[in-house]
Amino acid sequence: MVDSIKVVARVVITPGREAVFEEQAGLLSTATRNEEGCLSYHLYRNPTQRGVYVFVEDWASRNAWERHMSGAAIRSFNAQLPAGSIAHIEIHALEQIA
Repeated sequence: MVDSIKVVARVVITPGREAVFEEQAGLLSTATRNEEGCLSYHLYRNPTQRGVYVFVEDWASRNAWERHMSGAAIRSFNAQLPAGSIAHIEIHALEQIA
């Protein structure tokens, strides 16, 4: 049984707020990589769809990811990102089966 999980989060940013999102998401990424249980944490920008970003994360366990989601780095990110910056978000916590 594999305890680790992958997380894919697709984020659509409100037009005109991409720069502030990228700045804050960069800070979030740096802080998160130092969290216990974080194996990998990267942010990608879709080059053909302005304002579409994807976080690709690898966590040692679901518990580690859940701690991250309620932890200081996420709280700071949410506090610093101006209200209404995220137009849509989908978060998928995935368990490997094959």
